[in-house]
Amino acid sequence: MRELPSGRVTLLFTDVEGSTRLLHELGDGYADVLADHRRTLREAFARHHGTEVDTQGDAFFYVFRSADDAIAAAGEGSQLLAAGPVHVRIGVHTGTPQLTSEGYVGADVHLAARIGAVGHGGQVVLSDAVRSELGAPPELLELGEHRLKDFDEPVPLYQLGSRRFPPLKTIANTNLPRPASALVGRTGDAANVVARIRGGARLLTLTGPGGSGKTRLAIEAATELVPEFRAGVFWVELASIDDADLVLEEIARTLGARDDLARDIGERELLLVIDNFEQVVDGGPAIAELISTCPNLHVLVTSRELLRLQHEVEYPVGPLPSDDAARLFAERSDLAVDETVTELCAALDNLPLAVELAAARTDVLSPAQILERLERRLDLFRGARDVDARQQTLRAAIQWSHDLLDEDEQLLFARLAVFAGGCTLDAAEEIVEAELDVLAALVHKSLVRHSGERFWMLETIRGYALERLAERDESEALRRRHGKWFLAFAERAEPFLDGPDQAAWLGCLEEDTANLREAAAQPDLAGRFAAALRFFWAKRGYVAEGRRHVEEVLPRLSDDAPAKRMALVTGSLLAVMQGDFAASIAHGERAIELGDAAGDERPRLEVASALGRSLLTVGEEERGLAFFRYAAERGPGMGRPGIAAIGLLNLGYVALLHGDLEVADEYLRQSVDLAASCGEVHAQARSLAALSSVALEGEQLEAACELAKQSLAVAAPMHDRDNACWAIELAGCALAAVDPDRAARLLGAADELRAELGGSLSGLELAQHERSLTYLSGSLDSDALTVTWQVGRKLSLEDAAALVG
Repeated sequence: MRELPSGRVTLLFTDVEGSTRLLHELGDGYADVLADHRRTLREAFARHHGTEVDTQGDAFFYVFRSADDAIAAAGEGSQLLAAGPVHVRIGVHTGTPQLTSEGYVGADVHLAARIGAVGHGGQVVLSDAVRSELGAPPELLELGEHRLKDFDEPVPLYQLGSRRFPPLKTIANTNLPRPASALVGRTGDAANVVARIRGGARLLTLTGPGGSGKTRLAIEAATELVPEFRAGVFWVELASIDDADLVLEEIARTLGARDDLARDIGERELLLVIDNFEQVVDGGPAIAELISTCPNLHVLVTSRELLRLQHEVEYPVGPLPSDDAARLFAERSDLAVDETVTELCAALDNLPLAVELAAARTDVLSPAQILERLERRLDLFRGARDVDARQQTLRAAIQWSHDLLDEDEQLLFARLAVFAGGCTLDAAEEIVEAELDVLAALVHKSLVRHSGERFWMLETIRGYALERLAERDESEALRRRHGKWFLAFAERAEPFLDGPDQAAWLGCLEEDTANLREAAAQPDLAGRFAAALRFFWAKRGYVAEGRRHVEEVLPRLSDDAPAKRMALVTGSLLAVMQGDFAASIAHGERAIELGDAAGDERPRLEVASALGRSLLTVGEEERGLAFFRYAAERGPGMGRPGIAAIGLLNLGYVALLHGDLEVADEYLRQSVDLAASCGEVHAQARSLAALSSVALEGEQLEAACELAKQSLAVAAPMHDRDNACWAIELAGCALAAVDPDRAARLLGAADELRAELGGSLSGLELAQHERSLTYLSGSLDSDALTVTWQVGRKLSLEDAAALVG
């Protein structure tokens, strides 16, 4: 054995993403590609003083004496593989594993391996232990706390670089944000909130003025409750929403619910934490109805006012106790607590946000100087008797902080208010002409926050900045520039939303949802947004919102406008997703009519799949099939091979429903090959699953199981739960006659996943399911079947995929 370092070391694990899919695509060439990948990584890791501990199949285990070397090696190795067909996920952790004659053992090894398994191809994920030991930290993206299998406590994870990937494949059942600093004070409040929810409060509202710490308290209490809600604790942010009709849609999007939110939640033990409800209080009754329908749902709300709902429990969030406020000031300013600090905090009503704003100025002013200047400002506000006194104090603190800014800082502060939900540095530079030094000064003074690649304001502060923006003559011009910039961004992303890079582009659009929403409200841009955001709305759960936008904008667009043709295509797709087949047909046929009149074939091609599905559903099968054939034939020539793959998939599936297995197999294999070549992973996964169904109908059980496994290998890394569910169901059906115990667990897992998605079985899938149950009933007694089925329902998607093989 090579000499391995002992003591504190950094462990690195790699794994090839989608190795089964690659094997299927490359065939005999896979061995050479895998060998090239091994050589590339070994050379890169050796250049950074890494020692190979073990290799198994397509995975490596390396050790480094320093965290810096490990991260440099991981970054270089990942970059070298980026242009090729093999992409590896890499996990890095620093610890003190036990060194034995057989290698390393201990919890640190297991943790490093778990971290290595949760990422995606091309992604480097590292632990907080690694981050804390980096001498010159590279660009890191905070991924929050995640629960990893076999580890009781959540683990803070980071990503090397800023590239966007799908969510980590952890067993986490929470998306709670991770605060940048520890909670100061409020421990009693946090315990009281937790006790009320544990005591049965179904709707608990934290009330208080802006800046009182409601959000931070909610995060602290909810974090404590994560282990107690089996279905999860989920954060829903409403700060960028001003339409009460969007409240349930935002919740549904967060949970991944597709149709009926109440049905999706059902009896699941779930806690929703809904932040900033005060601007959409008219959405309160919908929350009350959701709670009454879902018996195990609890909701924790933060709001400046009560929702005024039956059974609502209020928990007022007051100022910090004097000692805690002074301690907060001291921690944020690195100054000691003294009488002046205590007096300053008292002048600020001990409001956390106001205290933090004051502490941010101690680099240029002493606490006594801050107090003197601040008291003059406070006196100006105390005459307004119709405003809550604490809110007056906060406004005074914000205005005082603003008045201390120089002219350039005040200008940028006002301009940044044009962004809803924050912005990237590129957007700030191009839209509001931000200079990095000025932007950094606003961050340093706590008027702007910075996390990851984004700059943003607390809503309380943005409200004040919007007032300052409204006072400026350039206000409308900035809004126009904002709208045009985000329209260009949406149109630049649109061609990539159904290709191999779709996850990254969809993630970028998701981060700017609030900005896109505000920009799309500009009447002269709304039509082009309706065309550009089609796949974003469809794939990220904004179907209802997108369709409302389309229906509102269509009457305002002239028939000769190119945007109208594509907006109709969007309307047809979103309508079929909502089951409104008549509207889908009407919009689709009108899009084609306008396109033909203008000599534009693109609308016919883009709408073919949605229109074909709708026509099939209403009984016009021949017309529907004609559109599928058209898509399959014209797609490649018009640069849209993904649409052709979907057309072939639809043709194959219709042939399967008619029992023509040979024709179905031919169409579906063509779809798999075409989808794999152009990166249309949804069509690839679905076509493989449909091939599994063909094999199942042909009683080729081994082939059916293998094809389901291949479909799952494509779907699972993309978090395509719909296709993953079908693949797991098919694998269970294929195994029912030969391995009943395993089949029952898989069918149970598919049953649970289907319930989470709000789906149901019908037609051919229902017949296959019932046939499998007949096999299982003949092999397992009813008690054993029930127990095994329930075991399957508790499997995570990752574990169910592993069970398939």
